[in-house]
Amino acid sequence: MLRDIRKNKIFNRRVFLLGAGQSALAGALILRLGYLQLWKHEEYSVQSDSNRIKPMINPAPRGTVFDRHGLPLTKNDNNFRLFLYLDKKRNTDELIAKLAQILDLSAQDKEMFLAKVKNSRRKSVISLIDNLGWDDLARIETNSHLLSGISIESGIIRRYPYPLETAHFLGYVSLPSEKEIDENEQALFMSPDFRVGKAGIEKTFDEALRGKYGVKYVEVNAHEIPLRTLSVKPTIDGSRISLTIDFPLQKFVAERIKNDAASVVVMDVKTGEILAYASSPSFDPNRFVEGISKEYWQELNDDLRKPLNNKPISALYPPGSTFKLMVVLAALESGFNPATRVYCNGYYRLGRRVFHCWKEEGHGTLDLMGGIMHSCNTYFFTVANQIGYEKFTEMARRFGYGEKLDISLYGARSGLVPSDEWKRKVFNQPWVGGDTLNTAIGQGNVLATPLQMALVTARIANGGVPIKPYLVRNHNIYKQFDELKNEPLIKNSFIKFVQEGMNRVVNEPGGTAYGKRIAIKGFEMAGKTGTSQVISKREKEMSKAEADANANHAIFVGFAPVHDPKYSISVVVEHGKSGSMTAAPIGKDVMMKVQGV
Repeated sequence: MLRDIRKNKIFNRRVFLLGAGQSALAGALILRLGYLQLWKHEEYSVQSDSNRIKPMINPAPRGTVFDRHGLPLTKNDNNFRLFLYLDKKRNTDELIAKLAQILDLSAQDKEMFLAKVKNSRRKSVISLIDNLGWDDLARIETNSHLLSGISIESGIIRRYPYPLETAHFLGYVSLPSEKEIDENEQALFMSPDFRVGKAGIEKTFDEALRGKYGVKYVEVNAHEIPLRTLSVKPTIDGSRISLTIDFPLQKFVAERIKNDAASVVVMDVKTGEILAYASSPSFDPNRFVEGISKEYWQELNDDLRKPLNNKPISALYPPGSTFKLMVVLAALESGFNPATRVYCNGYYRLGRRVFHCWKEEGHGTLDLMGGIMHSCNTYFFTVANQIGYEKFTEMARRFGYGEKLDISLYGARSGLVPSDEWKRKVFNQPWVGGDTLNTAIGQGNVLATPLQMALVTARIANGGVPIKPYLVRNHNIYKQFDELKNEPLIKNSFIKFVQEGMNRVVNEPGGTAYGKRIAIKGFEMAGKTGTSQVISKREKEMSKAEADANANHAIFVGFAPVHDPKYSISVVVEHGKSGSMTAAPIGKDVMMKVQGV
């Protein structure tokens, strides 16, 4: 009996201890739950939302670029993009292989996707396809259960509705490079649908065109793939930019030279506004926005006509006989008598060297006006040797040769007006008489861009007013002529003489561009032809293949109408052989178009 009582006491004590322990544990658990629910609720709620809700940078629609009439030259299209959310645990190669099979992609497209993943570096999400078609979208949605980490999202993509006509001045946008990401260290630059300006106006005004980005808060799943958008902080659109370009004229010019390696610049001679800015061949900037293919990049680089070269501001050519106008102005300012007559028998002898006129049989006896009209090399050799190279090279710099022109585009080059100092520095040789003669006819080492030629011609046409060229419209454009007209570059009578010489080049029988005149009263064009040597050998000294590969560049500069100049033009056709036969007809057609003839 006593033994049973003792056993019961031990059992009861154990039950009590066990119950007490359970109660203590239950109490601790209740207290902990209460602590978490009541005291730590807000903190853990935030942590929970941070795992469930992700902020995403939302780039703003880029600002629109317009021509002078308000025509949009850029636009932002809605599109669907294919995003890949990167995860170390995910087999990306296998995923892309499945995607390639579903979309029936080429081996090259598959390699491009893998390259994007490889180059993603710090990015957690990349865009595989920026403009997803409806068929591909349907295929991906149907097979979404096989594509963990893949998401289709809507967005905006930059488009250029007139790509071939506008590529060289608008430029294009594309994904930021790793260097650009490193230099900026902004979340915006890590966004898979963010683009930066890479060339042209898009690059120069990139920050203004970007606008202010917004943020959207999205609910994500365990793999951080967006499920739905919860809220959005709106974007602010980028700035609008108006250009001086007259698009109907631009389209006409681009079509006119599309089969040539050429450039055309048309300028308002009083405002400096660039009305047409064409470089041929062109390229499609839309193909850079999504990431250019290797084939298209190779095609552009292999083209000997250099479609990526922005010819109006970066291509350098000897200006040829168009440079003779600088010799005329320098001669008149130096007191040279324009009635001075020179006999041309087809060549000019300087020491033991012979310098040829372009007309082998010679021009006979000419005065200065006749020298301009017939573009006689011998006459200008004589004048240049008499006044000295310093006079006409200084005049060339005064009018704009050798000047790096800022029209809000990257890549402008200054060209070259040579001098004794330059030659000693570069070649370790002094200036000689042959340099003077070659430079006087726009050959030798003198180099100019098509934009410089158009500007020099505009300054001649407007009476010597030193206007500046513009591509982006602003109120200062319309003030500069009136502000500068009392500061002419040279005496007005000298300018009038050159204007008359250019008039005779086009509008009098015997002028080098007479056959390309505008024979409509009130719309006549004045101009100067030029033939720019590629190599110093004469054509008859070369084989046909060598002559074709090294044919002279054809140049024409002009203004219209003759008696009240409004527009200037420069035309350069690479390997066009003859300024009068190849470049002047283009000049005529464009000048008729701009005048509405």
